[in-house]
Amino acid sequence: MVTENVHNYYETELKSLINTDPRLRGKSSDYVEDVICLTLNQLPSFYVRFDVDATAYMAEDDIISIQDRLKAALGEAIKQVDAYPHEPD
Repeated sequence: MVTENVHNYYETELKSLINTDPRLRGKSSDYVEDVICLTLNQLPSFYVRFDVDATAYMAEDDIISIQDRLKAALGEAIKQVDAYPHEPD
């Protein structure tokens, strides 16, 4: 059984946000992966097959709320990673 379409909606949205966030430019992949994990751990699971199907039935206020929640979680995750930086190997 193939289920590659099922994914956490927040993951897709977060990856888009990360690509445009200036605070993450030039950061190592370890740093960004830590930020991704800490961000997603703050958010509820929201599994969908197709993103467009999820947003097609959401009210605009719900979409804005998801974006706001995601941005707040990302900011908090960046603070956490910055507070406890990795030591180089």
